[in-house]
Amino acid sequence: ASRRCCWNENCCCIGMAVESLCPLAGGLPPFLVERFFAKHEFSAEFMLGSSDAEAWSVRDLLQLAASRGDRAAAQEWEEVTLGYTESAGDPALRRAVAGLFGPSIRADNVLCVVPQEGILLSMSALLQPGEAVVAMLPAYQSLYEVARARGCSISKWQLRYTAGVGWSFSLEDLRRILEETPNAKMVVTNVPHNPTSWMPSLAEHEELISMCRERQLLLFSDEMYWGMALERASAPPVSACVQYEKAITLSGLSKPYGLPGLRVGWLVSQDLEILETLGQMKDYVTICGSAPSEALAKIALRHTTPLLERAWATARANRLCLEAFCKEFSRLFELAPEPASGLMSFVVLRGWAASMGAQAFADWCVASASCVVVPSDCFEFYDPPAIRVGLGRTNFRDALARLKVVLDAAVSEGP
Repeated sequence: ASRRCCWNENCCCIGMAVESLCPLAGGLPPFLVERFFAKHEFSAEFMLGSSDAEAWSVRDLLQLAASRGDRAAAQEWEEVTLGYTESAGDPALRRAVAGLFGPSIRADNVLCVVPQEGILLSMSALLQPGEAVVAMLPAYQSLYEVARARGCSISKWQLRYTAGVGWSFSLEDLRRILEETPNAKMVVTNVPHNPTSWMPSLAEHEELISMCRERQLLLFSDEMYWGMALERASAPPVSACVQYEKAITLSGLSKPYGLPGLRVGWLVSQDLEILETLGQMKDYVTICGSAPSEALAKIALRHTTPLLERAWATARANRLCLEAFCKEFSRLFELAPEPASGLMSFVVLRGWAASMGAQAFADWCVASASCVVVPSDCFEFYDPPAIRVGLGRTNFRDALARLKVVLDAAVSEGP
């Protein structure tokens, strides 16, 4: 049956097959978490399930820069010209991004992209039908669905949950999967992980990369939340693209930096042929970035420490609130006790909340409290049922207070 090419009920393309417009799109199902957000994000009062940090305004970003002696920032912003930009990204921006990774990464190892675009480019340009991709699941849906639409098979590196311990991915599971998948071309990781915030130890990350190197596999490493892991100042993690020559790292300013509206991200790899291939594919997508966004991104990258420090402090405080909340409603929620490096927690449902199922419970939270939490159904994960709770927003305490009112009533009267 034909499917619409978009979600506009009044679109003139209704009745046209998606396949006739985009062969890749023809194999893509609805993006569950994005469709859920499209329904509620701008109508509900509290976005309790968001995975980004509190957003900065342009004014606050420029004031931050000025307070740190960056006198050029305001003038740079005022003098932005609204013309086309370089396809690979502004050279100064690419140098600034390279500086995040250390001396082994140079500006020509960086391709600037819209973050979601980076996934589409990599899976479309680097994979061929019939190849296999090993991917962490659950995960952000495009990290595996684009490869599936490309004609690849998906081998699931499945999340584990242990009551009283928390969420984890087993490297022994990964090794077994790789041994059982001789046609594997790429491993896809996301660390810190969305939706659990799981982060491998330094030794585990090195072992993961070693498995890829042994088999000469491509490693697509989604590190959009990487800035949260940098709070471990005593032993900061090292990006996959620094450790492994066939790794492609995706990151950007959307999550811990609190600048999702810029839509600025980057792909980084030591392999210049890979980047050339991705750059050619980009010509068919966005072509180049937004000049105003690149200007603000360059300013932001001169002040990453205070941007991250605000996200760290907010997430720490909110996690303490969430721990107390889950303890108060322990018959309904189990919060994984493991140390986490992220902007979110994946909270297991218990009692009548679990009996409802994650999707129905999330719908109830919106209807009853105007609070949006993200059900595990949006990650195609059902056992145990869970909800993603974001830790990055400054109205987090108010959101929990609102949810507490309706939960108190539900406990006494029933949902």
